[in-house]
Amino acid sequence: MNILAYLEPVPFHTANEALFYCYRAFDQLAWPQEMRGGFFHDAPGCEPAPESRALTLAILAGIAEQEQCPLDQLGANTLGAYARALGEVGDVLTARLPGLDAERGDALLRQLRADVH
Repeated sequence: MNILAYLEPVPFHTANEALFYCYRAFDQLAWPQEMRGGFFHDAPGCEPAPESRALTLAILAGIAEQEQCPLDQLGANTLGAYARALGEVGDVLTARLPGLDAERGDALLRQLRADVH
């Protein structure tokens, strides 16, 4: 499944929020059915944007379709593989952000670590 294809056409903040809620959904799947909460709800008044919600549901439906079974029937290894794929897609999208300079960030981290020692 090409998760990046779902996320490339949308703004970064929408894609990032959808990735977050996909991870939350995977976390919920580890719990028994009767203990699962809604993965879209952190706290009262804290709701994802409608675009992020729709995108999250589309990605999760795409995974279920790809695997030809409901998400709650997927094994831990399969969910783990999709979680890693989500992380890789997040890295790709982040690397594309304008003004992001990975070398400068690495240099700053090295400097901070040197200052600590």
